[in-house]
Amino acid sequence: MKSSFVARTFKLNLAGILSSIMLLSSNASAQQDPGTPQQLSDVQQIVAVVNDSPISLYDLKQRVMLFMISSGQRQYSQQEQQYMQQQALQSLVDDKLKIQEADKYKTVISQQEQEQSFASYAQQMRVTSQQLEQQLNQAGINKASMLKQIEASLAWEQVVGGLLMPQVSISDEEIYAILDRMQHNKGQLEYHPREIFLLVSENERRDEIRAAADSILEQLKSKPNAFPMMARQFSQATTSAVGGDLGWLMKSELNKEIASALEKLEPGELSKPIETEDGFYIVQLVEKRQILTATPTDAKVDLQHMFFKFSDKAEAEEITALEATITAAAAKINSCEDLAAQGKAIGASETGELGDLAISDLPTHLQQPLLDLEIGKATPPVKEETGFRVFVLCNREEPQIRMPDYDSIEGSLSQQRVGLIARRHLRDLRRDAIIDYK
Repeated sequence: MKSSFVARTFKLNLAGILSSIMLLSSNASAQQDPGTPQQLSDVQQIVAVVNDSPISLYDLKQRVMLFMISSGQRQYSQQEQQYMQQQALQSLVDDKLKIQEADKYKTVISQQEQEQSFASYAQQMRVTSQQLEQQLNQAGINKASMLKQIEASLAWEQVVGGLLMPQVSISDEEIYAILDRMQHNKGQLEYHPREIFLLVSENERRDEIRAAADSILEQLKSKPNAFPMMARQFSQATTSAVGGDLGWLMKSELNKEIASALEKLEPGELSKPIETEDGFYIVQLVEKRQILTATPTDAKVDLQHMFFKFSDKAEAEEITALEATITAAAAKINSCEDLAAQGKAIGASETGELGDLAISDLPTHLQQPLLDLEIGKATPPVKEETGFRVFVLCNREEPQIRMPDYDSIEGSLSQQRVGLIARRHLRDLRRDAIIDYK
C-alpha cells in the first residue's frame, strides 16, 4: 500500500511504546546493547517496514533517546512525548529512504567517514569522541545507533551533491544582478540566521506540527546555545547537517515571512514559529551587519596574554589586592616585546601568544576594550575561576570592505536552490514508498 504517513495501526500501540521508552530511559545504564531478553524482543518487534526494510522497536527507542539527549534531560508532557516519538519514527523512515536512494547510485559511507563525523560532532559539543560515547552510554544509547543516523545523513549529502546539485543552474545574469543589487543596497542590513524547519507532509497534521514547533521553541528559550544541536536532530531542511546555518543573506534573498521575523530580532534572539505552505520555521538571528560597510569587530588583532593565578584558599581581600597590583603593573606595559620576561617580572604564572583573531570571535566582554585599546597596551585584568588574565594588543588590522566574489554568490544561491530540490525529492520518495506501519 502507498504510505501517507498517517500512522494508523501504529497509533494504537503509542501509549505502550511511550511507556516502554520512558522505562528504558530511566534504566539507561543497562540499555546500550541489544543483549537482554527485553532488548532482543525489541529488535525482533517491527514497528514499520520501508520498501521491505524493517524498523525495529529497538531502533525507535534509541532514536527517541537521541532526541531526548539533544533536547536536554527534563520532564516531557504527554503531547511532547507523542510528538517526539512520531518525529523519531519519521526520521527513521526518512533515513531508510535516504540510504535506499544512495544505494541506487552505489554510494557507500565508510566506517572511517562515520567516525570522523562522530568526532566532529563531539568537537562541536566541546568533548572528545570518548567522552561523547560515554555520555551516550550513560543515557542508554548505543553509539552504533548514532552512527546509523550519521551514515544516512552523509549518504543523503552525496545524493544531494551528486544527483540533485547538477539540476541547479545559476546564470551569470543572476549573479551579476545580485552584485549590482548589493552595490545599490550598500549600507542596508543583511542577516546571518539559523533555521529549524518542520515539514507539514499532510495538512491534517498541521496543528500537530504547529504544537511541536511551539514545544521546540520553549526548549530553545531556556537553551538558546543548543540551537545547532536541536537543528541537527529535528530540522528537516538540508541545513540540518550544519546546525541550521544559512550564512549571510539579504532581505530580498529570504522567504518573505522569515525576512519579516528577522527584522524584529536582535542577535541571539529567536522567532516564534513561522508558518509557510510547506511547514513551520523557527529562526535564530546569529548576527546582522550593513552591506559593504566595515564592521569594527571584524578587525583582526594579534594578542598575547599573561595569567596570574591565585590560591583557591585566598581570601576576598587578598584577591582584591592582587587585582589592584596587576592593574597597576599592566598599565606600565607599552609593547609586546619580550612579554614573557615582562610577565615574569610582575608575577605572571603563564604567558603566551593567541595569534591573529577577529574581535567578533572573542567573548563579548573583551570586544569593546580591545577596540579602544592602543597597540602595545594591556587590558585591565579579567577575572577567571582560578586567577586573572591580562591581554596585550600587539597589532590590529582594520577591517576591509570587500565585495563578495562570483563564486561565493554562486555557492549561496546553489545552496538555497538545492535545499528546496532536496526537500521536494525526499517528499517524492515518501510519496512513492511502500511504508507499512505495524
